[in-house]
Amino acid sequence: MSSPGVVIGTSISGAHEISANGYRNSLDLNHPLEMKQSTNFDLASLTKIIATTSSVMALVEEGLLGVDDFVSKFLPTWKTSEKQAITLRHLLQHRAGLLEWQPLYISASEPDSAHTLIATTPIRYGIDQARHYSDLGFITLGKVITTVTEKNLIESIDELVLSKLPLSSMQFATAKDMDNVAATSRGDRFEKAMVESKFPYPVIENAQDFDRWRTHILSGEVNDGNAFHLFAGASSHAGLFSNTEDLLVYCDSLLNSQHFEYFTADGVDIDFHLGFMSWTDTYGTCAARFYGHTGFTGVALVVSPAHESAMTMLTNRLHTDLEIIPTQALLMPYIKEFHAKLH
Repeated sequence: MSSPGVVIGTSISGAHEISANGYRNSLDLNHPLEMKQSTNFDLASLTKIIATTSSVMALVEEGLLGVDDFVSKFLPTWKTSEKQAITLRHLLQHRAGLLEWQPLYISASEPDSAHTLIATTPIRYGIDQARHYSDLGFITLGKVITTVTEKNLIESIDELVLSKLPLSSMQFATAKDMDNVAATSRGDRFEKAMVESKFPYPVIENAQDFDRWRTHILSGEVNDGNAFHLFAGASSHAGLFSNTEDLLVYCDSLLNSQHFEYFTADGVDIDFHLGFMSWTDTYGTCAARFYGHTGFTGVALVVSPAHESAMTMLTNRLHTDLEIIPTQALLMPYIKEFHAKLH
């Protein structure tokens, strides 16, 4: 066990299996709380595909936007000489040249000023020169979605994605079952350290300019600072909570989506597509591609169209005062085990 607890779910030809191990909450407790198959998790960046990429897919299907539309078509603040060539495809592929991350909650007081800050901050890289994974790009996609739907983000995501599925636990901002939730980190310690060290991103903000750093153990509240402090727990890059069964239901819907193949087609980056990541694993003579995403809290989902199957990995890797294990390192052994199970 390389995280305090883990729940693994599989959907093989529509049949779901779920197993749970370890603890969902153990720091500072005399009696750690066991992980359950139904435990709720902070999905972190899985929000990017479940809420945002899936909403874009739905709006494409309805003919309300195209992935090669310019961002400035929807957001006039992007009509600058520097950003006017950026398209929704660039944002989905993380090739818009934007800053990877910024503690917007230090410089912006509310969502509108945060979106203005993103629009007016100079890009860090050349447009379409390389992939640089950016939270700011997906925050912008959320603004595009709400502009098109003329509704707020929660209403938009619910109408376009969540309400179409038989879900019981998936929601923004907090866990549906607060008595059965996987705890994450001790407050904002990771983001505060990033601001103080200016690593791995050269942020200009200073930690002492923010007086709302959380120090308690986060349980049932969004771990991501921008989502929590600025967007009331509901953002297009982070903020969803769910249990494993609901995630498997979502994965099944991807396998039946008419646009999933287009959004996961090979592009300029071998392991990144329109919103989706991918991994290749070999079992015997079978080299299979798995499509999905990961999240900072230690979560991931992968879908194998070739096998009509999917797997979810939900861990609470941040729930420790020790060095954390990278989500990718946690995920790969489970992909290998899942691939072997498919044979």
